[in-house]
Amino acid sequence: MIKRQTKSELRKQLQLQTQAFLKKGGEVAEVETGATGLINGSYRNAGFILNPQRQERTPLNGVLAQIDARKAERTQRSSPPKSTRQRKKVIYDDFGEPLRVVFE
Repeated sequence: MIKRQTKSELRKQLQLQTQAFLKKGGEVAEVETGATGLINGSYRNAGFILNPQRQERTPLNGVLAQIDARKAERTQRSSPPKSTRQRKKVIYDDFGEPLRVVFE
């Protein structure tokens, strides 16, 4: 089983890598406070539109009326509802022992 690194071990490893980078002559660029990685200080707007033009909606009243008519036909053709019979249901206690019989 592979042991997962702890946060302190990861911190030590990063510290050692940073020190090795600096010893080899690497430099860390300092960035001014408040500087941003955004292009000209704004988000790239090519990906989304803030205020899109409203699209014309297709009226569906006729289509919905046809669907409702088909539903009404189906319900008229279907068989009459079955008579509701009472069913026996056994009520059990917390230990699984039957307590009483109830008709629903």
